[in-house]
Amino acid sequence: MGQGFRHEALIYAGVDEFLAHAVPFVCSAVEAGEPVLVAVSDRNAGLLGGELGSAAAAIRFASNEELARNPARVIPFWQDFLEEHDGQPVRGLEEPVWPGRSPAEIDECERHESLLNLAFPAGMPLSLLCAYDGSSLSEEVLGAVPHCHHFTIGSAATRAGGRHGLARDNYAGRLPAPPSGAVSFEFDRDSLSEVRRRVGGVVEAAGLDGRSSADLVLAASELAANSVAHGGGAGTLRMWRENGRLVLDFEDAGWISEPLAGRLRPAVTQPGGRGLWLANQLCDLVQIRSGATGTNVRLQAALD
Repeated sequence: MGQGFRHEALIYAGVDEFLAHAVPFVCSAVEAGEPVLVAVSDRNAGLLGGELGSAAAAIRFASNEELARNPARVIPFWQDFLEEHDGQPVRGLEEPVWPGRSPAEIDECERHESLLNLAFPAGMPLSLLCAYDGSSLSEEVLGAVPHCHHFTIGSAATRAGGRHGLARDNYAGRLPAPPSGAVSFEFDRDSLSEVRRRVGGVVEAAGLDGRSSADLVLAASELAANSVAHGGGAGTLRMWRENGRLVLDFEDAGWISEPLAGRLRPAVTQPGGRGLWLANQLCDLVQIRSGATGTNVRLQAALD
């Protein structure tokens, strides 16, 4: 495998084809002495481990559902893996989308895959193979894959190649409107404590455990403070339940221009910029839409 960042997609048709690509990918890394990390479905991890035999001991396995549950956590994960090996070439095999992911999660996965190409410059010694199950994912999901990868392989793939490098505004678009029954609260600098109190009441009523409740209150407090500091001094918070999740939605008049906001670990000496980072670490999904008309940040926490 050559040096430099390589972002490749495998759209496979069945487990045999998955193994036909995955086994050589990880075995060649082991033979070259390159660290390799695999985060795929439990089924595929088991099949891959069985094929590799004793060679599997040289590979680090992680849960793909834990790694990519909130896609905004994936970039710092791979950055940490690179730093752990101090500039040595590394490889990763992951499955960012799996059957059953919600439309919101799939949308964020697509945005994340595009941002990977911005987060890792061409000279970064990381080779990522992102696997997609062509037999279970929709044509709409699969059709978006070539647009954010350097190469697309597999019998279920469009072999013409993607359109990697096209500029994309990953904050573009609008989130679905909150339901009519959403609890709404307008806040400013003088009512930040009221934001914490109201969120705390809602998460308690929703039955979140103590740690999850505290995490969500902290994330909400950070985003409300962001609205006050960077969004015109005020904002609107809306809260509701949807599909087994508690949703907190923040709107303000600000405009986020940094495409990787909240996805890069803040330096210890950095004076600010921790609000979105904390929200990404503490919530199951974070969606951001931002432009000239303002910013909308939506947090989701699973109630299960």
